[in-house]
Amino acid sequence: MHQQTGNGFRSNRQRHLRRGGTIVYVAIFVSVMFGFLALSIDMGRLYVAKAELQRAADAAAHAAAWQLLNEDRLKPYMLTDVFDAARCQATEMAAANDVLNAAPIVDSLEDVVIGRLNDLSDLEEPMSFDDQDRWNAVSVTVQRNAERGGSILLYFAPILGFSEKDLGAQATAAFEDGIAGFEVTDQTGNAELMPYALKTDSWDDLMSSPYDEYSYDPDTGEVSEGPDGIPEVNAFPGAGGGWQVVPGNFGTVDIGPDNNSAWDLRRQILEGISAEDLSYFGGSLELGDDGYIDLNGDTGISAGVKDALESIKGRPRAVPIFSEAWGPGNNATFRIVGFAGIRIMHVKMTGAANSKELIVQPAFVVDETAIGGDSGSSYYVYRPVQLVR
Repeated sequence: MHQQTGNGFRSNRQRHLRRGGTIVYVAIFVSVMFGFLALSIDMGRLYVAKAELQRAADAAAHAAAWQLLNEDRLKPYMLTDVFDAARCQATEMAAANDVLNAAPIVDSLEDVVIGRLNDLSDLEEPMSFDDQDRWNAVSVTVQRNAERGGSILLYFAPILGFSEKDLGAQATAAFEDGIAGFEVTDQTGNAELMPYALKTDSWDDLMSSPYDEYSYDPDTGEVSEGPDGIPEVNAFPGAGGGWQVVPGNFGTVDIGPDNNSAWDLRRQILEGISAEDLSYFGGSLELGDDGYIDLNGDTGISAGVKDALESIKGRPRAVPIFSEAWGPGNNATFRIVGFAGIRIMHVKMTGAANSKELIVQPAFVVDETAIGGDSGSSYYVYRPVQLVR
């Protein structure tokens, strides 16, 4: 019988050792690759959860900030209700955006912060809580942890010693006020600005007026007789009586060429201020560095625009606010120092001057053509809500 030599035994043994080593190496390689694959699955799960948390926070903050633009804020006794509604809106919108197929839980008091940001571009500015009337920002935190819907469970990470992970996301949305002007672009519609200027004294009278004879229904957009908790004033020049408005408190201004015709005024009342109108000011109507801009105008008001004013009754519009005016009739100059949001409630253009009426009340105007700034003489005119953090 043939006998294998010692060299043959050694050769077989080496082959077996090499084969066994290869198997071990393959097993290690497969284990490592399986580990990486397992971890990538968990990392992907965490990535998806983080993205969905951020989406929920963004949606919640955005919706809650819009809620702050509820005109109930014009009624001081409703301020707390508006803030409560904003908090509720945040929790509901967050819950409507599932995180890993489960609705996130947001505590309306602990996770929703309402306050004021002055400079929306300053990411380091702390939120202020001093003046509730000027609050314009909402920050929402959405979390998944033991107290908020449970931590994110991991499938394979336990082999490395941990089985769950807490995650969270935060978003802040706000709107700009202190509007310093208007600019119409290809991406916007016309400016919601009327070619009428209201004197600062009249605006102050409006904000402290005891008169409240008309109501606006936000659900129907209709105006009717009877109080709604928002004061009113007669802005018509020369109006007297109980409204306590004196001549020179109101007038038309030329936003466009000098000496706008009645047709121009009607168009601007109905359609707003166009890019062509603003081209006469270099593309935008904006307060200067000294805080004002002078506009030509007329201290009177034409009865020919009555139908146009009637047609926008109930709709919010911005008007320029002027501190002083000089010059007679259609050669008047108005010093514009800011802008204010109003709503026309009643129009009466017949009869003697002191019996004519253009009754207005303050209103919120949200306009994407508005130019943000720090004008201290602008009221209730805002840029749309945006995510800022």
